Amino acid sequence: MRRPQRPGFLFDLHGVLADSWQYHLRSWQTIATELDIPWTGALSAKLPGMSRSDSLGAILASVGRQGDFNARQRQMITDHENALYKQYVAALTPANCLPGIPAFLQELTAAGYPLAVASASTNAASEIDHLGLRAYFRYIVDARKLQASKPAPDVYLAAAKLVDRRPADCVAFEDTVTGVQSAVAAGCRVVGINRQSLAGATVMVAQTSDLSLPALQRALDLPDV
Repeated sequence: MRRPQRPGFLFDLHGVLADSWQYHLRSWQTIATELDIPWTGALSAKLPGMSRSDSLGAILASVGRQGDFNARQRQMITDHENALYKQYVAALTPANCLPGIPAFLQELTAAGYPLAVASASTNAASEIDHLGLRAYFRYIVDARKLQASKPAPDVYLAAAKLVDRRPADCVAFEDTVTGVQSAVAAGCRVVGINRQSLAGATVMVAQTSDLSLPALQRALDLPDV
């Protein structure tokens, strides 16, 4: 009798594996200051999960300047933000991993679950290296090859393909509304990691330290293989 196949586990990066969104927000705050745009709590809450292009659009729209700048100028601004962020990436260490994440990844790897990083960040591979998590992630989606960023399903469709699973046979880990929408649109089940409920998530946990394989097997009725 054929044993049931282990599902693929697909991980967002910022806010799920590492506490690194704060650095993107610092970079965008610098950009906003340079553009003479007030930085607000609403922007801090809205940008996580967005692509670089969408983040700039949201910042400009916050003061009614969405018509500012042509495509080339916008590319220059987003490139500048990326350069600022890379300075933070270079300073990342395993200490930036969120609580419980290395132990959880070790648990999944030991049990034979295929893992992939499903991040919209073009810096994902470098971040994973700096965080000391490369041993767990053979597969990292190349965000530069995606047609559309979250909330479109592209990144999760690509991640499912990397681990050789149907999206329906994958579990996504997300901490934002935009990310959950992306995973659901792809057809994945979703573990939401947030103290606030995320619409569309199959299961919610308050924090990364709550993650464990036995708990997920019970909550998602995963085969004990």
